Amino acid sequence: MQDSSFPRSRSTIWIVALGTFMCSFDLNAVNMALPLMQSAFSATTAVVEWVVVAYLLTLSSLLLGFGRLGDIGGHKRVFVAGFAVFTLASLCCALSPSIGVLIACVTAQGLGAAMLLSTSTAVLVSAVPPDRRGRSLGILSIAIALATCAGPSLGGLIATQFGWKGVYLANLPLGILGTIGAVALIEDRGPSASSARRGRFDLVGCVLVAAFLAATVLPLDLLSASMSSGPLILLALAALLAVAFVAVERRASQPLLDLALFKSKAFAAGNLAALLFFASEFAMVFMAPFFLQRMAGLSPTQAGLTMLPMSIALMAVAPLSGALSDRMDGRVLGCSGLVLIAVAELAFSLPSVQATPSLRILAFAAVGVGIGLFTPPNTSAVMGSAPGERRGIAGATLATMKNVGMVVGEALSAMILSSTMAARGLGLGEGAGSPAWKGAFETAMRGVCLAAAGAALLAALLTTARSMGEPAEPEAAGSLGGA
Repeated sequence: MQDSSFPRSRSTIWIVALGTFMCSFDLNAVNMALPLMQSAFSATTAVVEWVVVAYLLTLSSLLLGFGRLGDIGGHKRVFVAGFAVFTLASLCCALSPSIGVLIACVTAQGLGAAMLLSTSTAVLVSAVPPDRRGRSLGILSIAIALATCAGPSLGGLIATQFGWKGVYLANLPLGILGTIGAVALIEDRGPSASSARRGRFDLVGCVLVAAFLAATVLPLDLLSASMSSGPLILLALAALLAVAFVAVERRASQPLLDLALFKSKAFAAGNLAALLFFASEFAMVFMAPFFLQRMAGLSPTQAGLTMLPMSIALMAVAPLSGALSDRMDGRVLGCSGLVLIAVAELAFSLPSVQATPSLRILAFAAVGVGIGLFTPPNTSAVMGSAPGERRGIAGATLATMKNVGMVVGEALSAMILSSTMAARGLGLGEGAGSPAWKGAFETAMRGVCLAAAGAALLAALLTTARSMGEPAEPEAAGSLGGA
């Protein structure tokens, strides 16, 4: 059912999609410029890696805090501020005179991204009627797919033509357009007009969850390079911080994260399924370039084209999946997508698929279809299970699960790959292409595929579990589009 406010809602959808695209594109594009940064600043690999790590750490650690801040002060305010901070930080990145200043500016950029991504889903869900939520979330999936697809290729082109600074300067027109559009076109709905505005911000909870996520994400990244005791100590500290966070939140009168949200099976199962899904996806995304370039002998351009069907399939299926989830049980779509992903990942472990270009392309396309089937219905179910005054923290929780899942998946793949190579006295760049190297890589690839498929199937079981005793569309969703 379409109402008179839907044209304005459509503008909101595209502004939110622009912000999501900008944050995702920047991360993918910057990766292509890291070698140029390393040369420009005469930095070591370990130091220049922090251009990416600082961004992800800041983003992951602050998502929940800004999600709650949006619930208190209004999602639009935090979203608009995020656009402005990200844009200004991008300019500062381009003007950085040293690698240390660049890392500091990237940290500020991660702060802006956390403000944008923690409230983007809440802004969108509050702007559209319930019967259009799925297809609107499908557009966000397209934005992410476009960023993932265009980031490496376009980022490489920009870096080649304009240097590493060009990657950051490319954010300026998008950021200025998005900031102006957000101010002019997004309505200040939901919490900003409700009693939630009078809520107090849980600073202790914010500090604890930020420390917990940093202590979780950082060692997972470090474990990919070393199995020393340092990362394991940080993981132990993360466990203690998690216990402390839960204890504080249980006693807080206005907690950062309302633990009562997890009483909803749709919310709890949907978030955990998202974490497992992204871990499964990014385990394969990490392995794919090594496989295509060093096992299959493709150039970077050819490798990118081989993976392109994954993004194309996602862009084609996500809007359809979102629209269908508005009319049918999204659990069917989500489970179908996850099972398809698991089958495609298992296929990658087969020598016949690895050796046949057409089968590789088909497998990548199947993964894209699976992602498109799962993401919009799962996001809609999670957001629909949260009341209007908690929608910001609900979206931030889901975004946090995505980022942690990405790190877990990449770290898992890197650990399996490095440990397998080390057990045979090899390194990633040592003897690449030799029979011994290929044999070790095939063993590692098989292990990663099995782990990734297992995570996808477990996510499918969690998605199915939402049907036990809980409707697909909880009563909380009735407040969408709030006063």
